[in-house]
Amino acid sequence: MKTEMTSRERFINALEQKDVDRVPYGYLWFGAGNAVLERMGVSLKDIYSSSDGIARAQILAREMYHHDNVMAPWGCLLVEAEALGTKVNIKENAYPTVAKYALKSAAEHEQINPQDIRCSERVKTVAGSVEILKKEIGDEAFITGATMAPLMLASQVMGGSRLCIDMLKNREDFHSLLENLTESCLLFADALLEAGVDGIFVENGENTGDLFSPQMAEEFMLPYTKRLYDHIKAEGGYVISHNCAAQAFYDLELKLKPHALNFAFGNVNLLGKKYGVECTNLHNHNNIGCGPRHCFKEFKDFSDTGISLMGNIIPDAPLTGDRFKIEHEVKSCLKAAPEKGFILATGCEIPLNTPLEKMEILWNAIKTGI
Repeated sequence: MKTEMTSRERFINALEQKDVDRVPYGYLWFGAGNAVLERMGVSLKDIYSSSDGIARAQILAREMYHHDNVMAPWGCLLVEAEALGTKVNIKENAYPTVAKYALKSAAEHEQINPQDIRCSERVKTVAGSVEILKKEIGDEAFITGATMAPLMLASQVMGGSRLCIDMLKNREDFHSLLENLTESCLLFADALLEAGVDGIFVENGENTGDLFSPQMAEEFMLPYTKRLYDHIKAEGGYVISHNCAAQAFYDLELKLKPHALNFAFGNVNLLGKKYGVECTNLHNHNNIGCGPRHCFKEFKDFSDTGISLMGNIIPDAPLTGDRFKIEHEVKSCLKAAPEKGFILATGCEIPLNTPLEKMEILWNAIKTGI
């Protein structure tokens, strides 16, 4: 093993459960992005449609925050939905939101043409940003693409309420919709891989008891998302499955067989009943650094099957916490983490308005291994 690895080597070794020179520091989307934009002298809207702007923002963020990966797209989670007909509101200093869904119901599934992904200007912009990142830092940092899982994408083309109705009352059409959306996801993944990403970070947050029963998730999430993950792996990419839902179905995440699971929240009481783990006692200090969420000790099944873990700092800790809380988050996660196959990161994106000085406290804690 080298005395000092590049960020890319460090990140890949963690994904492959090999030795690392220090724990990798993972970055999600555009965490603490306002400080980056301020230094660039631009707004989110200014660089929304700019390949160069997206890439420069990620490069600068890495220089400021010292993480081992970069990610594109960031901020906007509606790339595929926009390509497929969903209208979005582009905001000056906030992430885009849905203005109008592409479909009124799953019965309109034939209106979804996966080939629209190939000709989407927004997709081309994102792919162009990856090409710039590959040229600028391709051998130094791990380049991460970001996509939606098919069921997540369904909620973005027809809305969550209608999605739930059609899952129950119009199952055949809903499965047909998921078929089209899965093809769309595969094409977007291909665009990112061809542009040069090392792996893809897949938002799979609808795999959760907050929304569905386990049986519904197994029927409507599992086969389609598994097909996406298998495709990415077959094309040589790494897969990081992101699920920060409070009641995530982790048994199903295990069946998806990603290279890594990025997670955040969970029900500590249910965990204790299932695994006999006293998570609140483990993290101590008046429950700082834990709260109603999972830590790593009860995810031994993942590491035993070759799936790495990525997390699990509370996302708003750098914004709301003092030095003690931030340092305790890092210490708690390192103490609970597996020896190999671990990337230290937040369980979801760090809030945009997090101050630079808080991010420096976070980095110093990671760098010194508090």
